Amino acid sequence: MSAVTPIQPPRSLYAGLMLATGIVASACAFAAARMVGSPTTPALQISGLIFAVSLLGLLPVLVRSAESFGLAVLGASVARMLLAMFAALILTQVGSFEARPVWLGVVTGAGLMLLVESIAAITILLSIERKKAGHPGAESSSTC
Repeated sequence: MSAVTPIQPPRSLYAGLMLATGIVASACAFAAARMVGSPTTPALQISGLIFAVSLLGLLPVLVRSAESFGLAVLGASVARMLLAMFAALILTQVGSFEARPVWLGVVTGAGLMLLVESIAAITILLSIERKKAGHPGAESSSTC
């Protein structure tokens, strides 16, 4: 009787992709805020906010179960979006930040993170399902 090695998501590839996307999303948030007239300092703070919340995208790397990977990506994504929106609300309502650059920067950066993260997770999960289908004895999560 041989043990079937569980198929795992490529954690290091996913982590690298999320870090790179966080950097690009931060730059895009900065550019979006500057394009609508934000001074450099607030635009840099918005960019820093996006990079800080983008680090939540690394949480799925800590999940050991391939079956829970998709849920971890979803949870990290929701947490990132809520935290980014809450921070933007605080910056505009409590702080002295102009609303338009903050919201445009946050939506641009967090939206880019959401897009890349969703595409990566779907690609990884489809790859895992294909590998499971190719291994005799491995159960697919799509079976009843």
